[in-house]
Amino acid sequence: MMLDVRGVQPPQPAIRIAEALGKLKVRETLEVIGDRPFVDFIPGLEEAGYEIEVKEVGGAFVLRVTKTENSRELSMEVRECDDKLDEITENTNVGKLLKAYPESLRVLVKYGFSPLETPGTRRSLAKTITLRKAKELIGMSDGKFEEMMEELRAIKRIKA
Repeated sequence: MMLDVRGVQPPQPAIRIAEALGKLKVRETLEVIGDRPFVDFIPGLEEAGYEIEVKEVGGAFVLRVTKTENSRELSMEVRECDDKLDEITENTNVGKLLKAYPESLRVLVKYGFSPLETPGTRRSLAKTITLRKAKELIGMSDGKFEEMMEELRAIKRIKA
């Protein structure tokens, strides 16, 4: 399977890669061509048991991801989601946040995380990304990020 994410703005490349990986069968390979070297994806893919190869070709980067018999769904950066979240920080896993406070989806979408409106994206990408990483993917300013964090913390205070 081939996927071209050149010129595609974050977080769309991550979303497209996660969705494509969900369709792979054992021993099938996904080749992704992009503008960046995919360094943010590699640790999670390796941890999930995929075989990875990245090379630069003519100014673009090619990521080859092969599903093995040991491959599993991308692991979460934070332990398994539960309904309890002690605090909301930049290292909070988006999937865990959404599970603990479903109303936080409205805030995340308001600040530019609109792909989370799609249930499939929430199931795949949200479990593998922190708020800080999501901020980086969409290029959110520090000021906007702090505004968003305050709104998210307000939800937590109201629910407490």
